[in-house]
Amino acid sequence: MIIAEAGIKPGETVLDIASGTGNPAVSIALAMEGAGSVTCTDLTPRMLEAARKRAENLELSVMRFVGADMAALPFAENTFDCATCRFGLMFPGDKVAAVGEARRVLKPGGRAAYLVWGAYGENPAFHVPRRAAAAFFGEAEGPVADRHSMGAPGTLAAILDGAGFERTEERELRYKRRVEDPDNYVTARLKRGLAKRVEGMAPVEFDAIKKAVMDAWAPFFEDGILFVPNYARLGIGWKPA
Repeated sequence: MIIAEAGIKPGETVLDIASGTGNPAVSIALAMEGAGSVTCTDLTPRMLEAARKRAENLELSVMRFVGADMAALPFAENTFDCATCRFGLMFPGDKVAAVGEARRVLKPGGRAAYLVWGAYGENPAFHVPRRAAAAFFGEAEGPVADRHSMGAPGTLAAILDGAGFERTEERELRYKRRVEDPDNYVTARLKRGLAKRVEGMAPVEFDAIKKAVMDAWAPFFEDGILFVPNYARLGIGWKPA
């Protein structure tokens, strides 16, 4: 979706910010057809190492890796054709300044594309297991995570405008993720999201909370297959030519 919406083409120089383990940088590199470059950046070296290994396995010679803070990018002005950032803009405190850094390193007329999560209540991937687990433990659900802090329409466009981008656009992206193995999906998310709570649980107790979460997913099955709806917002802006 980012590749299509940002109009990324083979031969361009692309900067991917907060790449993590390589999404969407690896997909962008595959679409480059061996021409151009994709520079992956992340504040966490361990994440970048995972991205590097993926690139090596896929023999993606167009990929580069640089440890960097998105609020202080180590690149010269007017370097890249396009900058992308998937679910990373929630991290910096001064989001306008961070987006301004992307604008600085873009070439005149270059564009940036930021993907952020939409509203919490419209993202079952987060609220379904969280609410089911809270009910299981007899606890309140708790506050909404910061990842959804930019979910209100217009928030992302305002950040891009504030950073000096032109022709800013904000679009909603809705899609369904097909889950091939629901049991493994629920198990993995419990062990990752509630690691401290489920570590050391007796098997019977873990099976009970897993069943509670699986039951909560029941309305999202279609012909026996789990489809998880996702809602994100995409902001695009152009650096003045």
